[in-house]
Amino acid sequence: MPETGSRRLAASKKVGLGLLYGILIGLLFAITYTQSPLYTSNQNQYFLHGLARAGFGYLEHDWLANTLDPTPVFSGLVYLTYRLTHTPQLFYLYYAILLGIYLWCLVGIFDLIFKISQDRARLALFLALVFLVHSAALRYLLSRTLGDSWSYILEDGMASQRLLGPVFQPSTFGVLLVVSIYLFLKKRPILAVFAAALAAIVHPTYLLSAAALTIAYMIVQYSETRKWKGTLLTGSVALLAVLPILAYVYTSFGSAPLDSAARAQDILVNYRIPFHALIGRWFDLTSVVKLIILAAGLVVLWKTRLFWILMIPVIAGVLLTFIQVISRNNALALLFPWRVSTFLVPLATTALLAWLVIWLFRHWPGLARHNLIFWISGLIILSVTMVGMIRIRLDFQRQASDPENGALAFAAANAAPGQYYLVPIDMQDFRLATGLPIYVEFKSIPYQDQDVLEWSRRIQVADLFYKRSECGWVEKIASYGVTHVIVTPKMFHLKCSAWEELYQDPYYGVYRLR
Repeated sequence: MPETGSRRLAASKKVGLGLLYGILIGLLFAITYTQSPLYTSNQNQYFLHGLARAGFGYLEHDWLANTLDPTPVFSGLVYLTYRLTHTPQLFYLYYAILLGIYLWCLVGIFDLIFKISQDRARLALFLALVFLVHSAALRYLLSRTLGDSWSYILEDGMASQRLLGPVFQPSTFGVLLVVSIYLFLKKRPILAVFAAALAAIVHPTYLLSAAALTIAYMIVQYSETRKWKGTLLTGSVALLAVLPILAYVYTSFGSAPLDSAARAQDILVNYRIPFHALIGRWFDLTSVVKLIILAAGLVVLWKTRLFWILMIPVIAGVLLTFIQVISRNNALALLFPWRVSTFLVPLATTALLAWLVIWLFRHWPGLARHNLIFWISGLIILSVTMVGMIRIRLDFQRQASDPENGALAFAAANAAPGQYYLVPIDMQDFRLATGLPIYVEFKSIPYQDQDVLEWSRRIQVADLFYKRSECGWVEKIASYGVTHVIVTPKMFHLKCSAWEELYQDPYYGVYRLR
């Protein structure tokens, strides 16, 4: 009995140390990858509904906050976090957890395929290379030598779409697609389809990716077991899991009259997000390189269980992309059939890294006995982690020195019920920086057809106001319910009876409409 107890104690200590090690490496990876400060870029759209519902400032009166929410589950997470804790810093923690999960599932997938962890030196080198490929340090180097479009070349998909990225947002839950593949390789098909479905539930644009993976699982599962019952169960569970979000998407966004739906789709595809939706806009040399990486990754995975799991989504993505190009169908463009590349490219890149490590140790078996491998691997991880820390600090400094800050700080300090701002259409940070509702801005958009048409009309009105810079337009804008205006320097000379100056710096002014 004492011997059994000591064994259990030793086993529990081993598990505890392993867990601590995993958390530490995951934290270092999160720092290496980096996060931008709250609230940056897409966060201004995806946090709006949740923060408005949670009582952040006066955002419940914002027009966009009262349109149909395209990502209700993510908004629910934002709502609960802010409502219960009033600690938005938790969003950094959420993303760090997702990054850690991504890392260990990525490593787990290729350990199952290539048995990398059987040798500690191989595992150390593999981890170091994964860190390097996902590091802010490499992204900085690539952007400075090849251009900004090359920054994420080894980890993002087509059309500037990716699983990760600089901010926590619904698309980062695409990490669950990697989790799903890992679970399937561990022969947990039901959990695998649940994970893929959860990615689509949080961000419905992953519905096509989740469907492609589910079909791949069913094909592989049947080919291995020759049992229809288990295969159909896997597919049925996946369908049941996504039915609620499918119903929500269809009833909210898919049942509009054909005419208004077509006009709204045209605005989104050709005006607002052509860099995501039009292949002629996003297909370039970087896309060719990603296709080469994907093809090479599939070659090294030939005759493994992972090959067909990735190949089926490749076939689906290529086929649907070809149909979209031929038909020029805007609805299909907004389904982003090429988005499957967001998990295919990083998996292919990591497959090549794993193959390279195995090849090196196979041709130089003495490497396994050299502590030099550990030192080199540790140095790589330490270096990219330190660069990540510097990058995070610089990002916060850059945000603190933004020219918009003076006007935003003034507006936030003088916020009151009933205020309704008109801001330059490229001032995307105003809402979440001040807690005040605005008329419109370009970055954040609705998706329901009538809301898209209204957003387009508002953009035209706001754009004309700033282009015309005439007192007549100051009076006109008041008729839209606007009470305050952020103006640019070229409008400082206007002496209009319809407004009064409240604040001015070299970059922006704040005016109140009489």
